Amino acid sequence: MADVAHPTFAGLKSLDYEEAYYEEHVAGGLDYLGHGYWQESYGHLVSEATLQADYEDPMMLDAGCAAGSILTGFKKTGVYKSVKGVDLSNHMIKLGRKHFSMSDEEMVAGSIAELPIESGSLSLVHSAQVLEHIPTELMDQIMSEFVRVLRPGGRLFLCLDAIRKGETKEMYMGDPTHVNIQPVMYWTKMLQQKGLLFDIEAYNAFVRSRRGPTKGVEASFFETYPYWSAWTLIKPV
Repeated sequence: MADVAHPTFAGLKSLDYEEAYYEEHVAGGLDYLGHGYWQESYGHLVSEATLQADYEDPMMLDAGCAAGSILTGFKKTGVYKSVKGVDLSNHMIKLGRKHFSMSDEEMVAGSIAELPIESGSLSLVHSAQVLEHIPTELMDQIMSEFVRVLRPGGRLFLCLDAIRKGETKEMYMGDPTHVNIQPVMYWTKMLQQKGLLFDIEAYNAFVRSRRGPTKGVEASFFETYPYWSAWTLIKPV
């Protein structure tokens, strides 16, 4: 996997996540309001891999939801009693509420280090391409919050940029807000220290799923994005 270059966006300069950050990414080809087959397929993939249909009244959080494109994909699965997205950017939250017709309860502006969610209430916490943007001093609190809001037996699906064997930190530094690029083992140890267990059933379902990002193309998400590092974890009962 190390010979596959991680995608970068030329011209990124913004160090906050408000309007300039959004506009720079749109210019680079990533519109956070973009929604379609990719997001809906991904919502089904993660929901199926983490066995959400097996829970009574499944409820999920997208931690670092940006403008809610992926959150909308989860909502459209029809699996969840409720979905919630939390993001630090007021600009992204306002855009997403209007564009995706999300309520104030479904999309909340705030820190994922202080989640406005009842303890032990969620069957799924999802976070993708977020934690590498957050300073290390907040990581312990964020992981504690993920564990707090999960119900016993609830699952965490975490995807982020992390350095694997044979890779260099520089391949993940195309975005100036990537302030926390760490080796895979850094994240693994932190998750273990919080008492979360590696969920082999969910990971097997993730890598074996034939759901992919492009309609009519057989390549799965796992095959299409070899630079992803993903953890599937479960809170002990």
